[in-house]
Amino acid sequence: MLTVVMVLMSRLGNFFIHRASHENGKVTFEIGVDTHAPMLVNAFTESLDDVAHLTINYSAANIVLQSTDRSELTVREYMLVDESSYYAHVKHEDDTLAITAGERPARDNLNIRIELEIPTTYHGRLEISSVSGPIEIDNLHKLRSLAITSTSGAISLDDVETSSLSIDSITGTIKGRSLTADDYTINAMSGNVHLMNTRGNYSVRCSAGSLRLDDAHGHGRFEVTSGTAKLCFAEVDGNLSAESSAGSVRLQVPRELDYGFNLETSIGSLKTPDNAHYSNNERNYQTGAIGNPSDLMISMMTVVGSLALETR
Repeated sequence: MLTVVMVLMSRLGNFFIHRASHENGKVTFEIGVDTHAPMLVNAFTESLDDVAHLTINYSAANIVLQSTDRSELTVREYMLVDESSYYAHVKHEDDTLAITAGERPARDNLNIRIELEIPTTYHGRLEISSVSGPIEIDNLHKLRSLAITSTSGAISLDDVETSSLSIDSITGTIKGRSLTADDYTINAMSGNVHLMNTRGNYSVRCSAGSLRLDDAHGHGRFEVTSGTAKLCFAEVDGNLSAESSAGSVRLQVPRELDYGFNLETSIGSLKTPDNAHYSNNERNYQTGAIGNPSDLMISMMTVVGSLALETR
């Protein structure tokens, strides 16, 4: 039977090299990944009394933001390795408070998680930048603006209220629930976008991925380059425009809504409500109105794909 007479553990973040020497003189190595949860290594608080612009910039981490009734910003960092040089840097200049990731070994995966609790009294600008890792935001209200930039990672927002919401994502899904914003600007290069129970003026663009809205309120413009769009509005208070280069588009609006419509496709079918009045009713091009005369206009267009305008 083999017995271990020496064990050497060398840790590199969450990677390990396990060396064992046996009584027969044989040496074996085991290389693997330690998947245990990161530990709390750093925590601090900052006053936001004179701060109008809060920025968080992390290269690789799970970033979590939520509200707190306490008067100060609370930050907690979780990592697999407790190394002070890895801790976040804090810079306060004029009315801007910047929290930036510390040093990182080039080949190390520290499995970092940063949690920020933002006072409910903070109503300024909030800006988040991440290279990789998920971003989770919950229960933040009355922000002047919220801007998120992500290279790779899922973005999730729940119960957020802001005057302006801007999201730029290269790779990763975007999910939002119970959102209110005067203006949305969402650009997703690769990944699905799903918004539920949201309100405002939308400008949403998906280059590669599906777009879905459930129980939406407001108006705006939606573009999908390659993928489908399903937009379900509980309330419409302005013009709607939905376009796709290659993919079907389905738009549902309240039954009692009065509006004009314009549908056009190069290759595909068109569908409009049964009570539509047409000024043009061709195979690939339809214009007309629903209900009483109205200045509200719904426009739908696709190059390759079907269009469906429906009532809820």
